[in-house]
Amino acid sequence: MANTIEHRSARPEKAMVLITEDWFALSHFKPLIRALVAADLEVVVVTHVANGFSSIEELGARVIPFDFARASRGPVQQLRMIQNLRRLVREEQPSVVHAIALKPIVLGGAAFLIRRRDASRPKLVMHLTGVGFAGTTKGTAQVIHAGALRLIATLLRRPDTALFVENPDDAAQVVGVGKQLPTNVTILGGAGVDLERYRTSPTMAVFPPVAGFAGRMVWSKGVDVLVEAQRLLAGRGLTLDVYLAGARDPANPRAVALVDLDRWRRDLGVTWLGHVEDIVGFWQDVTIAVVPSRGGEGLPRAMLEAAACARPLIVSDVPGCRYFVRDGIEGLVVPPDHPAALADAIERLIRNPELAAAMGRNARARVADGFTEALVAEAVINAYRKLLSR
Repeated sequence: MANTIEHRSARPEKAMVLITEDWFALSHFKPLIRALVAADLEVVVVTHVANGFSSIEELGARVIPFDFARASRGPVQQLRMIQNLRRLVREEQPSVVHAIALKPIVLGGAAFLIRRRDASRPKLVMHLTGVGFAGTTKGTAQVIHAGALRLIATLLRRPDTALFVENPDDAAQVVGVGKQLPTNVTILGGAGVDLERYRTSPTMAVFPPVAGFAGRMVWSKGVDVLVEAQRLLAGRGLTLDVYLAGARDPANPRAVALVDLDRWRRDLGVTWLGHVEDIVGFWQDVTIAVVPSRGGEGLPRAMLEAAACARPLIVSDVPGCRYFVRDGIEGLVVPPDHPAALADAIERLIRNPELAAAMGRNARARVADGFTEALVAEAVINAYRKLLSR
């Protein structure tokens, strides 16, 4: 069956994709944009534009610059963004508004509810890429987060909405633990990866052993937990190099400061590479892939890319990570925010190279079983087809 959308009128169906940053669209959602374009949809990407305008348009989409003000929680600014989104929807008249991540979902969902009497209102796809780090903390942020999940659950009861999640735990947070998933909820294999692009090489060909981390330099990713585990291993007389691939995210209030990155380099010999274009080459220089997340992520793309390169994985016992990595099969699962447990797991794989290699092979096989770009694209288009037929 062709992976295209049947049009209900002479003009193509239009998908308006809301995403906070152009770099996020390009790092994680190129396959999604390509799939929507290939399905014969007109695609408009509404995002904050830094340097990615032409790269997104090369995918076949049109770009509308929009400032989502990621660091702001002020009610006046939020209301202004909702009004601006309503104006854009009125002007563009999309068939589907596809909101990616929590903030666009909340803003787009609020605009959707306000337009409830408008017969031309588009369908709404809420694409949850994790519950956000606020969902793992206490205080005001947790209250705001709980309200956002209630909004999603309310919208999900409508026949003109759909929800994409990246792991069963996040689905349970919205739908309720133990409840059957509604037909308008789809669990995707993250953003998906193309296995043909990812080469494999012997895991223990690298010496001294290297623990690799790829992702933004933000505290919620747990990068400091890996650095502390390296320090503990040095105290045991075990040499371990640590490579960090990823840029800082200055707009994120939890960004790791340059002074900390410099201190890790100076005192512990940590190598921070910044943004790495050749991620396949990065993983081939790594012995073990470490995802020490403190939680809040959907399904880390770096984890899928490392697995595609047949790297054994050590991940935190948090949603998304524990969904992909089965302890003792694709890698090892350790408690979050626990440097000693992480150090133990790293030492175990370094001292058991055959076990590490087997886990790397299993990790690549796991990607093929539901986490490829093609399978994710098929699931997205099938959900679109059902939504547009309602």
